[in-house]
Amino acid sequence: MRARHRTIPGVSMRRCWRRAGMNRRSEEFERVVSGGDPFGILAPLSVTELRALVRALARESERASGPLEAAAGLAATFERWRAREFPPRERVIARIAERSGKSPELLGESLDALLQPFTADALYAFARRIRGRLSGVGAFVMPANVPGAGLHELVGAIIAGASALIKVSSREPFFFTEFAASLDEIAPALGARAKAVVFARENFKLAAAMLESSDFAVVLGADETLSGLHCPRPFFGFGSRASGAFVTQSALEKSSPETVAALARDLTLFEQQGCLSPHHIFLECADPAAAARFGESMAEALSTLAQRLGPARLSFEAACAIRRVRESARWQRLGGRSVMLWEGSAMAWTVVMDPDARFRLSPGHRTVTITPVASLGVFEQRLAPMRGKLEAFSVTAGSPSADLAARLLEGLGVTWICEPGSMQSPPLEWRHGGGAFLDFVTGATR
Repeated sequence: MRARHRTIPGVSMRRCWRRAGMNRRSEEFERVVSGGDPFGILAPLSVTELRALVRALARESERASGPLEAAAGLAATFERWRAREFPPRERVIARIAERSGKSPELLGESLDALLQPFTADALYAFARRIRGRLSGVGAFVMPANVPGAGLHELVGAIIAGASALIKVSSREPFFFTEFAASLDEIAPALGARAKAVVFARENFKLAAAMLESSDFAVVLGADETLSGLHCPRPFFGFGSRASGAFVTQSALEKSSPETVAALARDLTLFEQQGCLSPHHIFLECADPAAAARFGESMAEALSTLAQRLGPARLSFEAACAIRRVRESARWQRLGGRSVMLWEGSAMAWTVVMDPDARFRLSPGHRTVTITPVASLGVFEQRLAPMRGKLEAFSVTAGSPSADLAARLLEGLGVTWICEPGSMQSPPLEWRHGGGAFLDFVTGATR
């Protein structure tokens, strides 16, 4: 029986389908694969077709060149993507802006931060860490909240020799489909090993077939998403995580505008939607007046940044969540608590200074809590609710307390500690989620 196909947002997959033995000659197929729609994708609509695609990718993995050759192809691709006038990048930004309401300027600067670590030197250095070729096909399930989230894992697997079947979200199908298409153009041998598909997450048969027929799986998403999946293969789940910042007393005393501006940028990029975006800033000080001055500076920095990187169009749910934060701060202040609130117009940004707050999750969209802590012991107590749920922390350098804070954070499971301004750009060897997948890719645990 002839299989049926439909076009949905994605990327052309002529090569993998042909090698899978599925030569379609329908008018619809030819329109999609010829590039008539820059986001056309020929999506497998049956379990049989998806399994055939996985087999085609497995054959490409068997033919894979060495890690250094893969690094060279990726370096050439990332060099093109870093250019703001690169057409695939421009298309991705335009389509995400249209669908999500995020400003093109914000998306452009966010992608700059995402792509920053993927330099030629870094890619070659990572390739030299590979201890043995990783063969087979990895199933990659990518999230919708941050364009490009999962890129570290995908690049590591490709360098090690694996192929990748990338399941993109229907809410954000653009980045990885265009990235895979550009690989096909710039480094065809790598493009043959990275193909993007999109199907509804409610399609449990396709999801199960994808996980069962692949050799390993990488899934990024909410904890409830991960808990509902079953995978008989090596499985690497990256669930809900949050990040924060710690400003030392010496940095506060310097009152550096650069530090405040860097923190404001960290929490603005990607509209504070990803696991690397800071939710809560802790200040090493016992002086409420100093904390208030920092809050005022942060408000000014966010206001200035909003003029250059316009805020997103808010959903009803996001607007309600931000309103709750603001009203809670107002009522607490009316009740006599030493809580302070700074707020931008149209909910563009929100700063709350709460001297008694434990780590507080933000609703996103440039909403941050600031809390002074008199000692590292108090700092550790304030982080207690988030033990095992913290991914990254920026720590201002230049004092003994910075080193002590970094060791404390490492003990709490934080995997990326950096200076302000670098939170969205972890290195290729980032031990995301604890490092199990990094060890798997490099061969340390294979």
